[in-house]
Amino acid sequence: MKLFPRFSRQPTTRQPAWRDRETALIWGTPMVLFPALAFIPVSVSLILEPSFVHARVVGLALLPAIAASIGCGVSRLAFCLRRDFDVLSLFAGGTIVVFVVISMCAGVVLASVVGNF
Repeated sequence: MKLFPRFSRQPTTRQPAWRDRETALIWGTPMVLFPALAFIPVSVSLILEPSFVHARVVGLALLPAIAASIGCGVSRLAFCLRRDFDVLSLFAGGTIVVFVVISMCAGVVLASVVGNF
């Protein structure tokens, strides 16, 4: 009987390492891209120009959820980039590049929307 079985050096899963990376890529990509695409509609239609009575409350509740999803997704994609370069690293890097482009476009759109007020 081990005193601290949690700290054993054996892996907890019997899957190969590439399968764990593949799972992280499959879950991480939508967790990054969909909230990044939803950031502009949420911030403009709910916070800057509210479309219904409690829109700002809903928008302020959604923004931390969006940020948490993006953070979790980026950490999963970073897990895919830890090994040597292969197809999974290529897809994870491409997803990060698309996320950066979406974030830059969102910044430009928000700057133009806020500049019109």
